[in-house]
Amino acid sequence: TIPSGPVQPLSGVSAGADGPNDHPAVVVKISNNDSTARRALLGLDQADIIFEERIEQGATRFAAVFHSSLPAEIGSVRSGRSSDVQIVSNLNRPVFAFSGANDGVNAQLREAENNDLLIRSSNEFADPQFRRISEFSAPNNLVVDVAALLDEADESSEPPLPIFDYSNNVAELGSPSPGIQVDARTVATYAWSPQDEGYLRFQSEEQLVGRDGAVVAPQNVIVMTTTYLPSTIDAASIDAVTVGSGPVTVLSNGSIVEGTWTRGFERDPYTLETASGEIIGLAPGQTWVSLAFAGTGTELTEAEAAQWLAG
Repeated sequence: TIPSGPVQPLSGVSAGADGPNDHPAVVVKISNNDSTARRALLGLDQADIIFEERIEQGATRFAAVFHSSLPAEIGSVRSGRSSDVQIVSNLNRPVFAFSGANDGVNAQLREAENNDLLIRSSNEFADPQFRRISEFSAPNNLVVDVAALLDEADESSEPPLPIFDYSNNVAELGSPSPGIQVDARTVATYAWSPQDEGYLRFQSEEQLVGRDGAVVAPQNVIVMTTTYLPSTIDAASIDAVTVGSGPVTVLSNGSIVEGTWTRGFERDPYTLETASGEIIGLAPGQTWVSLAFAGTGTELTEAEAAQWLAG
């Protein structure tokens, strides 16, 4: 169902009597390098939107966007990449937390900050909001204090505007589906769990669960066919292009629909629409966006989904 009153802009959930949160969005770069990195995850279950972007050496990284709900700490924090500038540019100048970057990416992030696209916050700056925890070793032990992170915002900081539509119509536009498997350098499986009212994510046969036991179960999964270009900063890396258009597969509350994503300029929201031009509206809740190569998504059968859910 769609909330009848005001909603939070990046999740579409009810904002309650007090209205939408008035603070800026927070974006944190989070590691997905290996199983140890995933075991160190903290706070990801409370993100509004999680972008998964390809990096080098067969790995991906998460750019997690928080606004509707703010955990006390988020981690483990990792480096910024060139792709992040476009990813965050339509979030109305969010606070962007990262663990450092090479000189070229730092220059790009500094330019983005000068152009009012983001507010940088990095442990490279010796910022007090970052700390190392004892349960894990580097590089999987860096967390950021969210309340302290928001102190980086200034008086001109404003909350984000919606970047997706939340009219909750995928079941009407598409058909029932138990889930999807996506090869985004790392193969991830998303299986619809009615019990959890979300898509459980599996990678290397392990379910994605936070260090505190919190289950990550987004209500929506967007597989966005994305162009990747060789990085001009790092020859070993590639950059996701999230401005333009391309095929999209949207899964929401146990249904699937195919369409096209469009984003004309960096500051623009995404438009998701069917071949007949109908706007694809997400269900209120968390959204996972896989920035994937063409043809890398395979719909699960009922038997396959049941097998994943059974563990």
